[in-house]
Amino acid sequence: MRGWLQVFGAVLLLHVLLRVGIAALFDELGDWRSWRAAARVVRRLRRRRAEVVPLRRPIEDIGADLRRLHASFHREGLRFAKYEGCRQAYDRVLGEAADMVELTHLLAVLPPGTERDRERERLEMLLEDAGLLPHPWAA
Repeated sequence: MRGWLQVFGAVLLLHVLLRVGIAALFDELGDWRSWRAAARVVRRLRRRRAEVVPLRRPIEDIGADLRRLHASFHREGLRFAKYEGCRQAYDRVLGEAADMVELTHLLAVLPPGTERDRERERLEMLLEDAGLLPHPWAA
């Protein structure tokens, strides 16, 4: 029992010393004269938290990019450099859309070629069913 109380007391003392150290670091020790001032310092410290940043883009942005790149990728008569850049961008957004709707894909590991083309077609069909890509017969 005594060991538990000693640990609790040490943790409490460490907490108080840490708070005083933070106040001293921000040159706010003079404000610790009253409980209201202490509460004001705590509120100021809590306001300094970082904002939450989403890890993924919104599904609307991914869908818009996917439709735009789909139209430019399936256009005829592109030069190789333009085709290759469009293919890489389309594959990247296609993979991002598949990840968003939790579809497994191999676009990141397959080299350019017929296997990757078949994987792209498979993902296009699945994303059409999910509603992210327009159906070929839709105008």
